[in-house]
Amino acid sequence: MSSTPIPPRRLWWLAAGFVVWCIALVVLCALHAVGCAFGWPAATLRWSLVLVFAAHLVVIGWMWRSAARDARSGPRGSFLRETVVWTAIAAFASTVLALGPPLLLTACV
Repeated sequence: MSSTPIPPRRLWWLAAGFVVWCIALVVLCALHAVGCAFGWPAATLRWSLVLVFAAHLVVIGWMWRSAARDARSGPRGSFLRETVVWTAIAAFASTVLALGPPLLLTACV
C-alpha cells in the first residue's frame, strides 16, 4: 500500500475557502463603515459592496474549479481533492447565504 505522500502545503487548501470568506466579511464590514462614515451616496456604497462581494465569490469559485480539476493519484490524493472541493462548495454557499442578504438592506441608518 505505497502511494505518493501528499505535501503538507496541499492541506492549506482545506481552509482556503473559509479564509476567503473571513476576508470578505472583514472587507465588506470595513467598506460599509467607511462609506457610512464619509457619507458616500447610497448607490455608490451599494455598488462597491456588490463588487467586493462578487470578487470574493469569483475567488472561491476559482478555488472550487481548480480543486475539482486537480488530478492526484492514490486514495489519499483523491480523498483530499474531494474534501477540498466540498469545503470550497460549503464556503461558496456560506458566503452567499451569510453575506449576500445584508446587501439588500438599507445602506446606512
